[in-house]
Amino acid sequence: MVLQDIGIYFNDANSAIFRYHLNQVIGPALETISYYSNTEAFCQSPHPRRIACFQIPYPYTDLVEHEIDSVYSSADLVIVLGSELHARTVDFVRRFDRPKMRWFLCGRLNPELNLGRTYRFLDWFTTSVYFYKNVRPSTLYELDPYTVKPLMFDALLGRRKIHRDQAYEFIHSHQLQQQSITTYVDDYALNFRTGDHDKWIWEDRGLEEHEGVQWTVDRVKYYGYRMSLSQIIPINIYNQTAYSLVCETNFDNDYVFFTEKTVKPILARRLFILLGNRYALRELQELGFKTFNGIIDESYDEIETVHDRHQAALEQLQWLCGQDQTKILAQCRDITEHNFNLMYGKNWYQLFSTPFINLLLNR
Repeated sequence: MVLQDIGIYFNDANSAIFRYHLNQVIGPALETISYYSNTEAFCQSPHPRRIACFQIPYPYTDLVEHEIDSVYSSADLVIVLGSELHARTVDFVRRFDRPKMRWFLCGRLNPELNLGRTYRFLDWFTTSVYFYKNVRPSTLYELDPYTVKPLMFDALLGRRKIHRDQAYEFIHSHQLQQQSITTYVDDYALNFRTGDHDKWIWEDRGLEEHEGVQWTVDRVKYYGYRMSLSQIIPINIYNQTAYSLVCETNFDNDYVFFTEKTVKPILARRLFILLGNRYALRELQELGFKTFNGIIDESYDEIETVHDRHQAALEQLQWLCGQDQTKILAQCRDITEHNFNLMYGKNWYQLFSTPFINLLLNR
């Protein structure tokens, strides 16, 4: 199959996204591909290979479902790209489990699809590493991961969610806030001038153009580079605390979704306890990372009931607070160095680009 034989459909809403990825994968040769934004023209096109491309919208709308239905019978493949995984989008993926569907997802489904096929698109890994690898690598040298810290852990809980409520209540009911930096934005509006550190603390060095920012996913300038506020490693906080409590975006049992929240402690060479989806630690291991079982009890990863799973994880956090930091930091060093080298050194985009070009060319 050659590129001239391919006709690709994508609508106006996601054309820029797919043109960007095509340019990354095949470069200037993308101009030899024929593109369609009209479903009827695509379905009647003479090309030997017809591929429809979509992006899962966020926030989710069902318009993409109608478009897929309109082209499915005429397409050889339907490729769907998703950089977010939430309960509603996973429901959409499962309802559209069809033989010609190919899904690039920012995580994994539990269990996998029966008819369609999924591939990894770890967009949050790629974009969160980019600044520290390609723009200002010296930033990571400001971290001091293996010296004893005055506080035991950080818990930067973000916006209000059930599992973050549980973490916040656990920390305070067990008086662990005295050994930590714990913040909870809750429903509070972000304010970079506030002194209310119980809700919000962030890096001040290097942070530019943050006026009007309401959400941590909003973009700011950090040392001149535009990135999501949430992707900035909190160096000052990490240098005061030994470990991290990571409260991921979601906690459902039927999928795993990783964001920058998991990337940051890995890049910072830290032991972390993860409140998130069931089997999230197992998925990290399948990606090549090492986790901290043997230092702490990570069997919480397998517990089905969300509350019980997170309670067991929080009990490990409490246990850590009673241990000698020097000993724990020495025990986890080989693990954290391995994880850093993998996160920093691996081309995560290739998990997407290689199968993507193979699908285009029918390999």
